Amino acid sequence: MKGKGIKLAKKAFQSRPRRFSVIWMLPNFLTICALIFGLQAMYQAIFSNWDNVIIMIIIASVFDMLDGRVARLFKTTSEFGMHLDSLSDFVVFGAVPAFSIYLWMDKPQGNFFWIIIVLFVICSALRLARFNSELSERPNYAKNYFNGIPTPAAAFLMLFPIAVDEFLIHHDIKSFETIALWIGFISIGMVSSLPTFSGKVFQIPKSFVIPLLIILALLSNAIISNPIKGFIILVLVYIISLPFASIFYWRLKKRAEALNLKT
Repeated sequence: MKGKGIKLAKKAFQSRPRRFSVIWMLPNFLTICALIFGLQAMYQAIFSNWDNVIIMIIIASVFDMLDGRVARLFKTTSEFGMHLDSLSDFVVFGAVPAFSIYLWMDKPQGNFFWIIIVLFVICSALRLARFNSELSERPNYAKNYFNGIPTPAAAFLMLFPIAVDEFLIHHDIKSFETIALWIGFISIGMVSSLPTFSGKVFQIPKSFVIPLLIILALLSNAIISNPIKGFIILVLVYIISLPFASIFYWRLKKRAEALNLKT
């Protein structure tokens, strides 16, 4: 019996591929690029280069968006890639924004603000774990929606006060209480059941294709020419989209439930 087990183990080991193609490595390389830019954002935060922090996170989010799409395009998705992506997302969109906002607020010593920072990091980990466990359990009508705020969007929302720092100071609303409340809402949003757009299978009506391309072109130009203002516009658009996502999601859910009752 023992000899049979050894033979099976040897066979399993020999069946593993000894070499991997460059195409297989490409999505994982993109994930590592996202991680590198996220760590670069942390480095910039140490020296209070806040604009660079936001720019690094924007670039990291682009790489994070590309890795999964490239893997699906070349059919090179793997369990290794999924775990690497989750670990990278936790660092880049969970730990780094929390670290940056803590330094931006001049490292407050009070326990309350630190608890809020820790809450965000914990919720980002829970959000990623829930996403991975729900990958194959989403109904058809929910394919275009996330369950809760995804970690990249939460990172953008987390860094939003840094982008509007002058506005907060001018209106005298930059305080530990205000920022803590903002972070608390984001943290709850990540682990909530709030439907948010994913854009993975979103279909555009033919009449809206040209106007949408123009809007995307203008937004891309704004981000490239002035990354901080473009970032602000992007976050505001996302905030505005949240109630619409809920409305569309519940309509689809009710329609699907009605069809199930008829059948």
